[in-house]
Amino acid sequence: MIVVVLGLLVIAAASTAGPVLRIPAPLLLVAVGVGVSFLPFVPEIELEPEWILAGVLPPLLYSSSVSMPAMDFRREFRAIGGLSVVLVVASAVGLGFFFSRVLDVDLAWGIALGAIVSPTDAVATSIVKRSGVSHRITTILEGESLLNDATALVLLRSAIAGTAAVVSGWSVVGDFVLAVVIAVVIGYLVGKLNLLVRSRISDATVNTVLSFTVPFLASIPAELLDASGLVAAVVAGLVTGSGAPRVLPPQHRMSDAQNWRTVEVIVEGAIFLTMGLELAGIVADVEENHQGVGSAALIATGALLLTLAVRTAYVAQLILILRRRARRKAASSERRSSYTQYA
Repeated sequence: MIVVVLGLLVIAAASTAGPVLRIPAPLLLVAVGVGVSFLPFVPEIELEPEWILAGVLPPLLYSSSVSMPAMDFRREFRAIGGLSVVLVVASAVGLGFFFSRVLDVDLAWGIALGAIVSPTDAVATSIVKRSGVSHRITTILEGESLLNDATALVLLRSAIAGTAAVVSGWSVVGDFVLAVVIAVVIGYLVGKLNLLVRSRISDATVNTVLSFTVPFLASIPAELLDASGLVAAVVAGLVTGSGAPRVLPPQHRMSDAQNWRTVEVIVEGAIFLTMGLELAGIVADVEENHQGVGSAALIATGALLLTLAVRTAYVAQLILILRRRARRKAASSERRSSYTQYA
């Protein structure tokens, strides 16, 4: 219990100090965790991945998708889809070839490892949001962060399956599309049912309690059907966010926003603090069972440079496409205005 209390105090302190120091709170929490992890009286900490995948990511992604303006998401869906699907797959495959060479493993295992490290994380998005970029870029990055983890997890599952049997590229694509379609259908139905039920409840507190169950009501059935629970949670959040202003009273929406924001701060802070606390155990494991920290750092640097190169090449093409589209839209608007003027 003392550890939990101390953790909450550290999270609150980092969330308060971050804006003052102009440093994202997640970075501060990772730094604190790293420092604490090397204290001699602190035991090694290891968090089961299943806790993150099943218990943490669905509510976090649901909360973010609820606050995402549906109109902005639809307008930038092509760019968001490209970044969260095409770029993640391209990065994972490129990293797969890299890891298969430097680690001397099968390509499938290399792609599996590439899928783990290819998506952008909350720290990167948080840094960009604080750097004063345009609202459009922020929307695209937030939309990407909602879906890229799901893409990476589906790709990871397919790559691991490829290590045990011979699978074709078309079967992987088919599994991916099927997993997404099933997740979208489940998420849409859960989102609609969520609005239908909660619109008939007058107590704002009970309404918020029910909202805490929605991401799990979407993600658990999707996972049982071998679909993406994260995509289902995101779709349920988008449906809820777009429909809530029409069916839920303002006090319900305010209660939701405040309580979900509290959940986000605590859960995200706990994740990044735990990441830092795990470092000492990871370093000890690398020293004992692998080729040492120096070799691991060199491989990580190579993977980082390759990821940045792939992302830069893709984003450069994306920017050119968006500029051309903006020019065509401006030219079309100008022609329409001129026709209206002379009509």
